[in-house]
Amino acid sequence: MSEEYEKEPVKAVSMPEMDETGAGCNVCMPPGGIVGADKYDYKYLCLPSMPWSKGGVAPPKFLSKDERLPLLVALTMGLQHALAMVAGIATSGGLLIAGDACFPWQRDSAMCEAREYMISAAWITSGILTIIQVFRARILGTGFYLGTGLISVMGTSFTFLPIAREMVIREIRDASAAGKCDGGDCRGFGKEGYGKFLGTCMVASVFEIAISMMPSKVRKRLFPPVVTGCAVMLIGVSLISSGIKYVGGGVFCGENDFSRSAAFGSPQYCNENGNVILPFGSAEYVGLAASVIAFTVFIQFTGSPFLKSTCIFWGLMFGCLVAGVSRYEAYFNDYRIRNAPWFTFLWDITFPLGFSKEYFLPIVIGFFVSTAETIGDVTNTCFYSRLPTEGADFESRVQGGLLADGVNSLLAALFTSPPNTTFSQNNGVIQLTQCASRAAGFACAFWLILFGVIGKIGAAFSSIPICVIGGVVLQCFTMVFVSGMGIATRHPTRRNNFILMVALALGIGVGMEPQLFEGGGPAAFYGGNLRHNIGFWPRHKTCDVFPSVTTTNTVTPASCDLDGYVWTSGDEAFETTCADLGGVYAAAVTEDVTETVKTCTNNNGFCCLEYDDTKDANRTTTIILLKTTYGIGFLAALFLHIILPEDAVDPDDPYSLALAGHPE
Repeated sequence: MSEEYEKEPVKAVSMPEMDETGAGCNVCMPPGGIVGADKYDYKYLCLPSMPWSKGGVAPPKFLSKDERLPLLVALTMGLQHALAMVAGIATSGGLLIAGDACFPWQRDSAMCEAREYMISAAWITSGILTIIQVFRARILGTGFYLGTGLISVMGTSFTFLPIAREMVIREIRDASAAGKCDGGDCRGFGKEGYGKFLGTCMVASVFEIAISMMPSKVRKRLFPPVVTGCAVMLIGVSLISSGIKYVGGGVFCGENDFSRSAAFGSPQYCNENGNVILPFGSAEYVGLAASVIAFTVFIQFTGSPFLKSTCIFWGLMFGCLVAGVSRYEAYFNDYRIRNAPWFTFLWDITFPLGFSKEYFLPIVIGFFVSTAETIGDVTNTCFYSRLPTEGADFESRVQGGLLADGVNSLLAALFTSPPNTTFSQNNGVIQLTQCASRAAGFACAFWLILFGVIGKIGAAFSSIPICVIGGVVLQCFTMVFVSGMGIATRHPTRRNNFILMVALALGIGVGMEPQLFEGGGPAAFYGGNLRHNIGFWPRHKTCDVFPSVTTTNTVTPASCDLDGYVWTSGDEAFETTCADLGGVYAAAVTEDVTETVKTCTNNNGFCCLEYDDTKDANRTTTIILLKTTYGIGFLAALFLHIILPEDAVDPDDPYSLALAGHPE
């Protein structure tokens, strides 16, 4: 989600930034004007670019971080930041997580009905937490700060999206296997899974809080760019895989197209695009997603700075327009909008908090990656805000940003929303608008809270066809990858290139072949059976009590003795026939044999009556780390960083000397 780290740091200057007072209140005080045409060049902001002309339009006056803005300028700048992130927050904050509970085969009607609320709650939460991050307050009696004091806007993190979705789905499927569901509706169990996700995130967020308290030298040693950048890249890889499935019509039909055909002889149709039910990869779905991408490219080609900084949002709106005027009239289910309340607030719907030990370690790794993103984000924000990117002031802003990230993620879980982190694409908004004033950050928070409180807006977002969403998130997810690439290649030494080679080979490899460590991969049809039977660690090895089948075996068949001649048969009328012939009949001798069934067939993986909780938790943790791109890739990068020695500097090699001037 961030842009590339700048190669040359801004040198520290002798300004008492750390002694600033008011925690930002002086910036958000009532402005001296309303429109402020003399303060900002609106012509620059709204004038389309002319690709065929030279030179371009001169940018307006730069507005520093403590600049008090007129009301209209602040609201305009804040709206740009909000529109740049509103779609990403909606998809990662609830649209995709709750949407998984709407399928007939893994349905939790309560979780599905919470989709609109979760989108609104994610916007409200992001707005509130943005205020905390943009403020900069010293913790009494310590040298620590809470917040960066910059335009560090907060939003739900894509890092935790795959884990949240898996925890919700697994809770529903386990309840179905145990016969706890009412027909096909496992009502409430998906909410329990999401509650466990929130509770586990609350505990794991302490990890990021502890990192923020570390001395800066220790933090730099633990978080070199090659490790953190690699982790961010691999998050992008895993998300891009999901994004391209949205483009084709939906994740479920994309993952199960072939397994459905093998099981039932017909493809899996996609039902996440209103009432337009088509096979995965249909031209209609791909075309809608392509229209979103094409329009964002058009805006970048000729749009104004305002449009360019919000191009993802306008691309989404254009895709909705194309869907609305297409020959299909049922892409949108407006009943959600009609039935949605006009106003929504936090805790209108709640989730029972819990804790999942098997998912704790993957979530901790997620916070490690979130820490890496935040360090990069704060560096870029300082650069575009024309502040030092090294020195005591900069390190205090990194520390404050990390502490706010950890505290905000804990608060986000209490607010029923996934963990939050800084949204790095907003650094591009600062660069385009030349506005680094924190007043824009506070205005962004205002817009996000407003979007969340108006419940109809969340319902409208939940009604957008998933293929249109695919055109948006594919670009957002790729931003994550590009961000990590910029971080990881800051110091391309031989050692760092080797670390990247191994880590990316493993991470991207399991992303392309997910069945490597778990038999069946993500496929639902018969996939559960394969995961039970085969793989790196088959689940049947964690089972304590298997189901049993009792069969009746014939030890000695029925016989008829005719003067020494013994005749056997299994015919039901054999006894009568034997009597008619004057023979002596002997009934068959049978016994009941009970066999334990360890091989799973035709039951979608539900082939164990009782699992060993410890073994099953250990297996789940191990498999998640191995099959998740950023799990196995991060572990490989971290291990190699610890054991491999640094490259010696060659005094005769100018390139080696240049790299040595920017040590990790």
